[in-house]
Amino acid sequence: MKISTLEPEKVIGIYGGEEQRSIYSNGYQVEYLTIVFECSIKSGQLTSDNEEMKDLQFFPDHELPPVANKYPDYIFSSNQVERAHFI
Repeated sequence: MKISTLEPEKVIGIYGGEEQRSIYSNGYQVEYLTIVFECSIKSGQLTSDNEEMKDLQFFPDHELPPVANKYPDYIFSSNQVERAHFI
């Protein structure tokens, strides 16, 4: 992804543990630790720089598609008032 300038504003949450575990079809086991930041775009535009991220796009709060990793739905809301949480 190429955006000329992003400015992290706050940590929304840190997620790991059992809900972030997966087993791939080849038997490999992984556990993700994800830190979610709220950022503002200062300049540039969203563009992909590889095949894996070719379908990048922005979505309004009310039109978010399903997300592969499990996060509380409200973290993607622009109306979020809760402080950062850790799971």
